Amino acid sequence: MTQHPTPELASLHRYRPALRFSDIDAMGIVNNAVFFTYFEESRVHFFSELIRNQWDWNSAGVVVARHEISYRHPIKYHSQVEIFTWADRLGGKSLDMAYEVWIAGEGRGALLAAEARSTLVAYNHLSGKSCAVPQEWVQPLQAIGLGRPRLPHDAD
Repeated sequence: MTQHPTPELASLHRYRPALRFSDIDAMGIVNNAVFFTYFEESRVHFFSELIRNQWDWNSAGVVVARHEISYRHPIKYHSQVEIFTWADRLGGKSLDMAYEVWIAGEGRGALLAAEARSTLVAYNHLSGKSCAVPQEWVQPLQAIGLGRPRLPHDAD
């Protein structure tokens, strides 16, 4: 994984989801399936910041081809959560997004709640076919760099 400084870390890579009561299961923690909704929201936030909402989702959309997640620590209701998102791989028609979910610490430091990856395939919904990753995405992704950025939770 490439470590690179990102001056726009706060606005581009960091997303703070609102935990809803409906996200909580009978055990009093965020249900495991809800994480995928948080990742979707985080990706939308990432790309909206990256390309400034100049995007026709119908002709240059994505479909999720794969998700994988490792759960590390449960998230309780009223927790303050941050999701850090970055592009890890860029191919001709697909890209991999990666995520770390952190729970803000209460006197004990932050806790890693989950690590995940998604493979996205560029897809033209008008033609019903996969397509090349749009240049409107490629250039900004290359400019910020692929791979995990240096996060506030990293040891110096």
